[in-house]
Amino acid sequence: MKRVILTALSIGLLPVFGYGQSFPPVNAAVGTWMMHHGSTSLSGLQLLRGAVTGPHVKCSYSFGSGSEGDPVIADINGDGLNEIVIPDWSNGGVWAFRGTDCSLLWSTSLGGSYAGVVTPAVGELNPSIPGLEIAVTHTNTASVYALSGIDGAILWSLYIGGGHNMSPPTIFDADGNGVGEVYVVGDYIYALRGTDGSIIWSYPASSHFGSIAIDDINNDGQYEVVTVGYSGGRWRVIVLRATDGSFLWSYTVGSQGNPAIADLDNDGYKEIVVATADGWLYALRHNGTLYWSIYMGYGAYGLPEGLMNSPTIADLNGDGWKEIVYGHYDWGGDNPPYVHVLRGTNGSTIWSYSGPLSGYQVHARKIADIDNDGQIEIILTGAGYGPEPYIQVLNGATGAVEWTYSDFSFEGLAIGDVDNDGCMEFVSTPDCCFSASFVVFDSPTPVSDCGVLGYDDPVKVGEEGNIGGVYLLVYPVKGGVNVETGRRAFIEIYTPDGRKVKWLEVDRSAFVELKKGTYVFRVKGHNLYRTVIVR
Repeated sequence: MKRVILTALSIGLLPVFGYGQSFPPVNAAVGTWMMHHGSTSLSGLQLLRGAVTGPHVKCSYSFGSGSEGDPVIADINGDGLNEIVIPDWSNGGVWAFRGTDCSLLWSTSLGGSYAGVVTPAVGELNPSIPGLEIAVTHTNTASVYALSGIDGAILWSLYIGGGHNMSPPTIFDADGNGVGEVYVVGDYIYALRGTDGSIIWSYPASSHFGSIAIDDINNDGQYEVVTVGYSGGRWRVIVLRATDGSFLWSYTVGSQGNPAIADLDNDGYKEIVVATADGWLYALRHNGTLYWSIYMGYGAYGLPEGLMNSPTIADLNGDGWKEIVYGHYDWGGDNPPYVHVLRGTNGSTIWSYSGPLSGYQVHARKIADIDNDGQIEIILTGAGYGPEPYIQVLNGATGAVEWTYSDFSFEGLAIGDVDNDGCMEFVSTPDCCFSASFVVFDSPTPVSDCGVLGYDDPVKVGEEGNIGGVYLLVYPVKGGVNVETGRRAFIEIYTPDGRKVKWLEVDRSAFVELKKGTYVFRVKGHNLYRTVIVR
């Protein structure tokens, strides 16, 4: 049988190699980093591996203002290459840069000072407009804006309330019509039409710091919205049907918080992990019952945002079970900051790390095999609170420090393939209150096709997915892609954000003409996927 090296994966919301998965999946980012914590599960995991062995700076750009939250990485203008989108906290705007060299593509000002834009989300909100669209929450106006990825032009805006609103939006196509919806929390939990910002549904629960996670947590074939909101005089973990906002269940917690979704006990159902500002971590089962809870200490100290450390989840030590990464910081107190790695099955501590700036990261602690050594790393950013360094890379299995970087004061972080070489790089942005550069960290020498975490790079037909005589191999050639299917099959071709660009019937093999870019191939009816870059 032929073997093929699957090239760079730039599929953010789309499937990792596998079978029986929904389309698009939401469990982790692969190549792109299209929203808060990379994917709609908010797991913070990047599956594309890299070759970043130390603090080698590929490129940087000083845009004279600080950021709040995370940048995102995606092909926003449809040129087949990924761009970097950065929220501007200090001046209330959005900046877009080319991933290849960090040069400025465009910038848009939405107004405001030190109350600007938080983590954006990228997706297909209007198929009639070239490129992808960007959704951002503007803190100063408590509004959501949709911008064109081509030039940053404002397409629509909607007031959502929530006071000093720092809730990042999530984009997801829950109804499968090829157009994403914008999910965000303000005075209500909102689902908005991507085309014009009109309200599809709303649910009476509020937050000014609430992330929305989306996944099929109960395996019913439909997607659920998960967030923490204030409702009925209490803070609650709230689960709603993504398509219509119908209420499924809620669970009362002590304070505002942020969720992440993953299968912690390997039973095939997803659990919801929530970190709250009063110092608790909760793991809830798909039906709303408590799996476990644990008090991590410190609690709210007047500024709960500083303690709103969103959990991140991955199998850090390769034992087949997922761990939870959580940090906390005693803002204004005397306790040291910590990062903890906890067992997903019971919340017990595997290891803890207390070092410079280890606990204060509202959005940080992202996870990837950044150096292709077969082990997961955890990346911490410091945001300028306390002593240096500002970036610290830890071994995920042990907590040992691998390397640090301290030239600038960093806060936001995204992991993705910014230069389309098939390997991840990571991007860090200056913290909210200082003027500095964003920086892209990359391998000091040229690399390509680093592979995907948990999967062999060479994929043999005999090893994977030979379902009913159908398999799927794709490999790029000049001007397009060669496809092999084993027998007659219908192939659907998507862009990384879920847009279907072609479909065709393949009788064992075919050549598909495609312009340069990243594409996901799917065998219709079989949930077989492959991703390829056409250069």
